[in-house]
Amino acid sequence: MASEHHLIKIAAPQFECPTSCTPYDSTTSCWSSNIGGYDWQCNYTTHRSSRGTVSLTLLLPHGNIREPLNARFKFSLVDREGRPVLSRTRASSFQNWTTTQHRWEWTCNDIITKDDLEQPEYRLDDGSFTVRFDIALKPFAAKATDAFVTVPPSDLHQHLGNLLECKEGTDAQLFGEMKESKQTTGGIIIAIEDMEAQVFSSLLHFIYTDSLLEADEDDNYWPMEHYQHLLVAADRYGLERMKLICQEKLCSHICANSVGSMLALADQYHCPGLKEACFDFLTSSTNLDLFTETDGFEVLTDSCPAVLKELLAKLATVLIFE
Repeated sequence: MASEHHLIKIAAPQFECPTSCTPYDSTTSCWSSNIGGYDWQCNYTTHRSSRGTVSLTLLLPHGNIREPLNARFKFSLVDREGRPVLSRTRASSFQNWTTTQHRWEWTCNDIITKDDLEQPEYRLDDGSFTVRFDIALKPFAAKATDAFVTVPPSDLHQHLGNLLECKEGTDAQLFGEMKESKQTTGGIIIAIEDMEAQVFSSLLHFIYTDSLLEADEDDNYWPMEHYQHLLVAADRYGLERMKLICQEKLCSHICANSVGSMLALADQYHCPGLKEACFDFLTSSTNLDLFTETDGFEVLTDSCPAVLKELLAKLATVLIFE
């Protein structure tokens, strides 16, 4: 893994506007460099509204992503001694950039405030300030979820062999709580509580084929909620491989709006791979900021305080990297 850092000197932001002028944002390019064969660029935006803040954006211009790339970044305001200010540091987790992306950017909103730049330990004599930029590059990760969830190969043949040996259940009847049934003239009726018909259909399909039922042609893919319900069903009936497949599917649906419910689900149904994928998503300060503005953050705080505590402990060790 290759890594390096750069010190970027930024001219004193002009937060004040003429009295006749409506406050507006001003974006200026402050640094560019070729790192790892890629032309990186950094812009800073001065928010002249009541916010009085500075945002930093790292970007690869159009057409610069020639081959897949996996990278991690950090911006830090530094003091006069060149030391990073921890309260004014933002870092990302490793992220894949693909050649299908025409332009890629990573923004640290409001990373520096007007009050920060009025402090003598941060502001230089000419009014400028310095930001440290860290970058780490490593080989492209073809499938990020492999690091969190590993689905074992099908073992249906072993289960069928066991059924043949024990001579019980060869007609695929379901046991446990589903064994309670009603005998009618037309056969046996098994009542399934708290499960949608579509979910139960997918459950039976998996039991007979050891694979998940594909979405209808018109749907393109199952919605995230379907995999959440399937995971609950798999946990209920001890289908561990199905549960792992659902975790793997859900890892590709993690976003700021869904990560809260994902974490609650992972905690309740003991899904360590899904939980780690959520934690990894939130090690990006941008993702974390977006998450804290959603309803999912409040729900997670109220319903799963232990998970939130675990998340904070995780962030304390990975958000700041050297």
